[in-house]
Amino acid sequence: MRFTFCLILASLIFTEASALNTTQPISIFNSNNPDEEKAYVKNAAIASTVSSHIQIGNNKNISLASFLISANESANLNLIPVLLGSIKISWNLALTGRMSAFSNKNKAINIYGWGLSYKPGREDKISPWTFRANSGIYRSFNTIRSSSFSLSLSRNIYLKNFDILLGFSSNNVKGINYQDSQSIVSQNFKYNFNTIIFGTTVDFMGIKILPSFNYNSNNFKMLIGLQKEF
Repeated sequence: MRFTFCLILASLIFTEASALNTTQPISIFNSNNPDEEKAYVKNAAIASTVSSHIQIGNNKNISLASFLISANESANLNLIPVLLGSIKISWNLALTGRMSAFSNKNKAINIYGWGLSYKPGREDKISPWTFRANSGIYRSFNTIRSSSFSLSLSRNIYLKNFDILLGFSSNNVKGINYQDSQSIVSQNFKYNFNTIIFGTTVDFMGIKILPSFNYNSNNFKMLIGLQKEF
């Protein structure tokens, strides 16, 4: 089981690393279409603040996960891979770090960030509610640079063999949009948006599969994660 997980995880990392491309990019934004910029920025914000929607198990201290995030094709950002690592600080608090490096439309893109996950209640009676705070940086060479911060509240609902997650996230993102390949013209941007989250957890051969759906302002995104705990 552990070998299978390591093989899957290594394949995902290799895919991300081998996709790096240093080709000089061109601008992907139409300066006359602010909706295109907004869609791209929302996708970048979700990718740079993504977090596992489950806590580390009682007898585990570390988790590794790899996520693929679908996005709007019209925003020139289709699939975003992100690698996450979490470490348990106490029975109800965990620290998460995330990173990614890949290319998209000949753009070299880097993501990194950190976050905290807190579950209230008592150790002998853990609450179904979870509070998360996440921040992240998204950099696309000569295209965009943004910093994001999100606060989310979610609840786990157990129905027979299913663990269902319902949540709400408030996101704040700001940065700079470079409107041409020479970075001569640029403008600052700032967006705030809210996201409704629905997800579940599937156990398969010691690996947790974490599909979830995010909805915000008529945009629908799917996230799929693979998580292993140690």
